[in-house]
Amino acid sequence: LGLYANGLSSSIPTELGNLAKLHVLYLDENDLTGDIPASLGQLKVLSDFRLRKNVKLYSFIPTEIGNMVGLEHLYLDNASLKGAIPSEIGNLSNLKQIHLYKNKLTSTIPSELQQLDDLELLYLDTNDLTGSIPSSFGALVNLSAFYLFRNKLTGIIPPELGNLVHLEYIRLNENSLTGSVPTELGQLKYLKILYLFQNQLTGKVPSDLGNLKEVANLRLQYNNLKGEIPESICKLRTDGGGTLKTLIADCGDNNAKLTCDCCTSCVEDMD
Repeated sequence: LGLYANGLSSSIPTELGNLAKLHVLYLDENDLTGDIPASLGQLKVLSDFRLRKNVKLYSFIPTEIGNMVGLEHLYLDNASLKGAIPSEIGNLSNLKQIHLYKNKLTSTIPSELQQLDDLELLYLDTNDLTGSIPSSFGALVNLSAFYLFRNKLTGIIPPELGNLVHLEYIRLNENSLTGSVPTELGQLKYLKILYLFQNQLTGKVPSDLGNLKEVANLRLQYNNLKGEIPESICKLRTDGGGTLKTLIADCGDNNAKLTCDCCTSCVEDMD
């Protein structure tokens, strides 16, 4: 059922939950209001559910969404959704993509998402999520994109993320993460983007990041890192025959604790 981009207003009919054989439901890019009906949880063979770009919804995500066991693609981004991410989403064992970015979601990230063995894309960025990044996410071995930026996350970057060997994109920027940059991130040989900027990271930049032979963008600025950017990372630069096009760090101040001879841009401390 495709009703996207039609200028539809009013609320979502609860009767849609009676369409037991429905495989796709596209309600995106409209002006829908009200709550997401709990009755949609009855759509057990639905594989693709899209409500994105309905900025007037202001709804909670119903826990009944965990009953949509056939779901593979979930697009609820840009919908002004509020409240917590239901832990019941962890029941959706066929899920490959979760798009919940640009909402008003709060509370912590449910660790139950670790059960989604087939998950490839996880976009939870640009919300108000708190707490730490679950270390159990190291079990999401098919993940290729992991976006948590622009939230209110604290705690460390779990070393277990180094188990996500298919990752190509990690964006953890603009949170309040602490601790060091895990050496285990150097195991992610397919990584193209690593954004850790604007956190509260400390310690030295690990030379293990020099193992990221496909990385094109590495942004570490606005942290409390010290020492030198390792030569192993500098050798990744495109002018040295590597793939690294952008390397940004806090090396722009005369009193900077971090030095970098190969950065494409050096910034000054935000303080």
